[in-house]
Amino acid sequence: MRAFRLLSLGLLLTGGLPALAQAPTGLPAPDPAGVDTLRARKRVYTLFKPVPRPLMRPLSTDRPDATESAYSVDAGHFQLETDVLRLGRSRLAGQAVAQQELGFNHANLKMGLTHNVDLQVVVESYTVQTEGEGDTGTRRAGFGDVTVRLKRNLWGNDGGPTAFALMPFVKLPTGRSCGNGAWEGGIVTPFSVQLPHDFTLGTQFQATLNRDSEAREHFLELAPTLTVGHDLYKTLGGFVEIATAWDTRGRAWSTTLNGGPVLRLGENLQLDTGINLALTKDTPTTYFLGCSFRR
Repeated sequence: MRAFRLLSLGLLLTGGLPALAQAPTGLPAPDPAGVDTLRARKRVYTLFKPVPRPLMRPLSTDRPDATESAYSVDAGHFQLETDVLRLGRSRLAGQAVAQQELGFNHANLKMGLTHNVDLQVVVESYTVQTEGEGDTGTRRAGFGDVTVRLKRNLWGNDGGPTAFALMPFVKLPTGRSCGNGAWEGGIVTPFSVQLPHDFTLGTQFQATLNRDSEAREHFLELAPTLTVGHDLYKTLGGFVEIATAWDTRGRAWSTTLNGGPVLRLGENLQLDTGINLALTKDTPTTYFLGCSFRR
């Protein structure tokens, strides 16, 4: 696991704060004058004056990888990204009891406010958490927490080889059965690069102030990621990603190897499926099926 720790540390120190995200394909070749002209034309559009469809940028989503997109939703347009089904399972080291979490429609509702800002509301619609089996097991189910995020693209939204954004967020403790009943928050810094031959590279650094309910204290979690995407065909693509997180209390890393295919059904709809494979102890392996839609 030393290689994964070195990779994560390298992202933290040399990747800067950028976070690599899934970049949209089909953007024009770098043309500073053209990019500036397009940006100027789109500044007049707002939430109540939507960007015309011919000026909309290609669909870019924060899913299915853990790395967020550096691109915002066009002003006046709505985007839905959801885990239709997500199943996670883990077994704590030295224990025979398995933990399982099944999520239904964990959705990210996004609305473009300006040419470079969108508002996001992440809703955990329904979650079932179980620990153990049979009469000795426990089960919790219900509506989960809600997270509010605001993405501000700093450059590259409408063209160019790179893009960078800042995204602060706050988690509201709306879940009763499923959730820790605490306010949490942080910031994400996604960064993306368009590479030759329909490859994209993304990275991000996320800092989150989490709450330990048992210890009744907050702690800092640092989470760098690195993802590579590739379009195999016009409608079919895929990604491979390393996602890590460092708990500053126990100074322990958790790492997953993520990947899966993405099927694009037009300019405004895509389906995806994949796996987050645990590479460290006490880390869940997760399977997911999702979709994204824009209008």
